[in-house]
Amino acid sequence: MIRMKPTHLLTCISLCLSTFVCTINTRAQTTKIAIVSVADTTCVYQHVGLTAFTNFTDTLHVNFGLIQHLEERLQAYLNTEFTVTVVRLPDSVTRVKNTFFSQARTKKIKQWIKNSRDLYDLVIVIDNMGLSENDRPIRENTSGLFGRMSYLSYYSTISFFGYRTSNLKPLEYYNQGGGFVRPIKNFKLPDDKRSFTPEMRTFLYDGFKNYLDSRVEYFLTKTYLMPQDRIDKIKSESGNVKQE
Repeated sequence: MIRMKPTHLLTCISLCLSTFVCTINTRAQTTKIAIVSVADTTCVYQHVGLTAFTNFTDTLHVNFGLIQHLEERLQAYLNTEFTVTVVRLPDSVTRVKNTFFSQARTKKIKQWIKNSRDLYDLVIVIDNMGLSENDRPIRENTSGLFGRMSYLSYYSTISFFGYRTSNLKPLEYYNQGGGFVRPIKNFKLPDDKRSFTPEMRTFLYDGFKNYLDSRVEYFLTKTYLMPQDRIDKIKSESGNVKQE
């Protein structure tokens, strides 16, 4: 039996570990991910009052592109580990609509994903989710603010759906998690519930962006695409600090 000196043994272990880490990093960098957006959303401020006469829904004119922001946040995180491309689906896919009786667009999207297996390993679809488990009177395909009396929160029916192109298996996770409805802290509604000052709007829009970022983080961590500590490091390096 050949006995190895301790120093040689440590060197071998170190080389093996380095090789293992390099293999993992190389595999991650060569994983190709496509991000496609098919979500149709309207930004609104929906308020439910004490009576039907005090209910209202106003258009919310946010100062940024919601879908573009989500694409950019996904890219900012995933680009550090994978090869990521934002892809625009052809009109033959996006113009098709799902109905109560048919999931025609979903089938078209999955067929496109299947046909793209030689180009991408994973496809992340930004789309609207169903609200069957939601106990609030929130409208489908909307995002923004939801209020009830003095209570105000952020929400969005937009979510993320990941698929492996090799077999169309989804990346499983609970897509209504991550604070689907997040109460807004340190904010007092005006007396009429809707006359926001410019300062209020700035506060709300910045908070809404951070809320959307948290939904992105939830998707990435719960599908195990990225660990939370890696996301926190990226945010720290970019100066993007979450606002509660």
